Amino acid sequence: MKIFVLLGNRMKDDGSLSDLMKLRLELAVKYYFENKPDYVIVSGGIANPVAGVAEADKMEEYLLASGVPTEVIIKEDKSLTTKQNAEFSCPKAKELGADTLVLCTSKEHMNRWYLNPVRLFKRYLKKYGAADIKLETYTND
Repeated sequence: MKIFVLLGNRMKDDGSLSDLMKLRLELAVKYYFENKPDYVIVSGGIANPVAGVAEADKMEEYLLASGVPTEVIIKEDKSLTTKQNAEFSCPKAKELGADTLVLCTSKEHMNRWYLNPVRLFKRYLKKYGAADIKLETYTND
């Protein structure tokens, strides 16, 4: 089972999507319609308290408006950091029976040397007894 994980990005103060989040969402829609993963986890909480809205809620709205079916979208709306994206999304992926996890974010985010998403997801897959889940990445190249 293939599960796609879309990492959030801090909302603007008015609750609208940042340009970086729009880019990630466009990538997610493209991936979904080209590859049809079994589930899409949208991962992001209320990282901007001024906006007062969870990134996962806005990501879900965008995906639904783009034609992604509601039954494939799983919300993880508690994480405030990349570390928490991994910590809270990995158990969901394991529970859903993932054998492949596709991690989607922007290239700049993926290439950070500190708090690297790939390293963090590998760590938490191992922590939750799911180190056998294959980890792939999907970014803007």
